[in-house]
Amino acid sequence: MGFIEQNYGIEQTSPLMTDKYHFTTAYAYWLEGRADNPSVFYMFGRKEAGGSGYTVAAGLEGVIDIVKRWQEHGLTKQDTDYLRTLKTPKGKRQFPDAFIDYLQKMEFKLKIDAAPEGSVFFPQEPVLRVEGPIAQVKMLESVALCLLNGHSAYATQGARQTDVLTREMDNGSPAGSASVQGLRRGPGLGAAIEASRSLGIGGYTTTSTGTAAKSFAQAFAGTMDHAWVMTHGAEIGELTYAELLDLKKQGKTAELKDALKGDAFRSFAFAHPESGILLVDTYDPVQGLENAITVIKELRAQGLGEHYGVRFDSGDIVKYSKLALRRFAEEGFIEGLDTAGVKKMSDADLLKHADKCSVFCAAADGIDEYTAQKMREEGAFFSAWGIGTAGSHVPPLGLVYKAAAVYMGVLDGKDAPEGADMTPVMKVAAHAPVKSSNPGRINSRRFYDDNGKLAQVVIYDERLGLAEDGKQVNLRDFTDVKNAPANMVQKDLLVPVFDAEGKYVYQAPAQKETFAGSGVLTTDLAAMARFVRSELETLPEDVRRVSRKPEDVLKDRLLALFNKAQAAGEDVMNVDMKALSEGLPAQPKRIPVYLDAKLFAQRMDCEQKHLGHGRAANKSGVESYTERFEGEGSPAPAAKVKQKQPRIGGK
Repeated sequence: MGFIEQNYGIEQTSPLMTDKYHFTTAYAYWLEGRADNPSVFYMFGRKEAGGSGYTVAAGLEGVIDIVKRWQEHGLTKQDTDYLRTLKTPKGKRQFPDAFIDYLQKMEFKLKIDAAPEGSVFFPQEPVLRVEGPIAQVKMLESVALCLLNGHSAYATQGARQTDVLTREMDNGSPAGSASVQGLRRGPGLGAAIEASRSLGIGGYTTTSTGTAAKSFAQAFAGTMDHAWVMTHGAEIGELTYAELLDLKKQGKTAELKDALKGDAFRSFAFAHPESGILLVDTYDPVQGLENAITVIKELRAQGLGEHYGVRFDSGDIVKYSKLALRRFAEEGFIEGLDTAGVKKMSDADLLKHADKCSVFCAAADGIDEYTAQKMREEGAFFSAWGIGTAGSHVPPLGLVYKAAAVYMGVLDGKDAPEGADMTPVMKVAAHAPVKSSNPGRINSRRFYDDNGKLAQVVIYDERLGLAEDGKQVNLRDFTDVKNAPANMVQKDLLVPVFDAEGKYVYQAPAQKETFAGSGVLTTDLAAMARFVRSELETLPEDVRRVSRKPEDVLKDRLLALFNKAQAAGEDVMNVDMKALSEGLPAQPKRIPVYLDAKLFAQRMDCEQKHLGHGRAANKSGVESYTERFEGEGSPAPAAKVKQKQPRIGGK
């Protein structure tokens, strides 16, 4: 069962869940007699997910659920009743009954190919390709973009966060795992639940959101909160854990309850003797740590508390984690170390033994992949990481869904003539060429080196195939033309999801029961996370690099200079540009993306054809650019402005 089917009703996810213009254009196509014309659309991104060298595909399961529902139910009666109420500015019916009857008969037998959920993909690569009657293909656009833009963003953040937390560190900072703790930070209930799922695909191992845990078979994680501590007389009371057990054995219930209400840590341990995390910084983190150690030692004396730890969520938590590690070592919680030896060890030396500590530390305080990486580099002793805002407030991606081919003639619902082909089309955007698309039935071919690392991708039109001579054009520099690498393992990105008859044919990921005895199956997110890890392993290390964006670092530096000048009462702030720009973090490298020579030639023909529709002033605008990547467009050298396309073979 997919997550849309699990969490949303039929009325919420009918074909009305799309943008208005899909109905207005469908009506116009219907009047033209072209609403059922064969077409191909595809979804792609113009840049990698924010700050990353890659993007993780997620949300396909939702698209599958939507298409299955549309095939089974179509527009509901409420939908059609609503559409009949829409009026033009002059009060006339916007859509006649005959058109609404046509909408009700849509079968949504769409041919869909997609990047498997959990795959990594790169700018201009197709992550979803949809073929079928143009009005129906367009109807799917908005909801498909909603799902893939949101879920791919969550999954990418999850992958990057997990990559940072699980890497082996030379300094001994322990590897850890992330927990989704974003319900209170989420933009809405549905978003919070769905975020938990796709962060899990990226690698988060637990969630604090109960509905998500129940629906997606995620581990339900939680500790205590500050309110728990604040609503007790103290962090610890006067009676030991053993003495509290004696009261219970003696049946002195009133005395026991009276003692527990004044003892936050022991009361929690009394309720959860096997495992728990004690929140130690409600008042004084140093004293809170000592109180927690006291309780954990008392638990251990009873043969309990094997899986206990402490949590810091405010202040200099890296410093407190180092203190915690030292105190744990001094109290004998690290096998092989004695108190006398510990006193002679530096924090750096102690960290080398962190993996042997039987008490752990958890962190939570506005943590993201960048702060977690910095904390680990500084020697933090954390193995559990609660991620709230950074996981729940990931900005959606900017994936787009564009027409790539269509049968142009008027068919009036009849089949296209035998042997007739679709016309390749593309968005040119002469005034903003970074927003252009590619024409044809677009796919992507991956090339892997002898070490199994992804070396490059080549975008091509399946109808044309790859150029026989292997020529390809660099999509970041149209003047860079080369031959495709020889003797490399090759693999296409897209796989079938629905066949040409609209039949579901996707090889779905592994399933598991949502919880014991539920009888409901859901995608095994742990298995999906392992697939994502295997995908990341195919990427060079410098592509996986996690680094703050230079502009963010520059903003911080400028703000520091401003605050310093303001504090000194200066009217003018002088900036040393060289010093300001020194030491900016190295950014992730990019996987080379190429355009097959046949597709490139088709693309250039389409540009000229489409530009011919406009005013003469626009006909050369696109030629002043040599690449098609968002945020990187720059005018070509003057000598090359009139070059319509690079030479890709022959004289």
